[in-house]
Amino acid sequence: MKHLLLLLAWLLAIQPVATPEAATKPAQANQAAPDPFSSKVSLLTHAFEKLMSLEPSLDFDMEFISLDWQMTDWKLSEDERNELIGHFHTKYGVEVLFDSYPQLREKNKLDPKTNSLYGVLLNIEKLEIHSPDSVTVTGGKYRSPLGAAGMTATWQKTKDGWEIVKITDNWIS
Repeated sequence: MKHLLLLLAWLLAIQPVATPEAATKPAQANQAAPDPFSSKVSLLTHAFEKLMSLEPSLDFDMEFISLDWQMTDWKLSEDERNELIGHFHTKYGVEVLFDSYPQLREKNKLDPKTNSLYGVLLNIEKLEIHSPDSVTVTGGKYRSPLGAAGMTATWQKTKDGWEIVKITDNWIS
């Protein structure tokens, strides 16, 4: 009996004490950690717009714009994706996709004879975050094997969004 009382006392001693405050608060175990980089859509919009401005001749008769940032580890919510769709569809009046080149090929979004896309692929190949206010983006604009352009640019967050502070590489084919 003495051992049973000691065991019961020990079990009671190791149990956490619930305060009235803790009993009324909902459990927060499954909440995601806050995102340290909260302005993804703003940066993606600015970066894709800059890529879109490269070599305007690639835009001729385009049927779509595909935004591809799959080489980064960024996942966007449905609302964030819809914000990008709304911006690019409103500005350019074409279908907006989120596909890579192989996915576009699988969806028959290119001319099989020339390997030219029926639209434009904008992709971010590399994203280096220096701080929440400074990022280097390497990306490109692709239409065909002989029609592409790209750049590496460092962006700085401003009160109005993002602006390029340095371009370290710029290419065209």
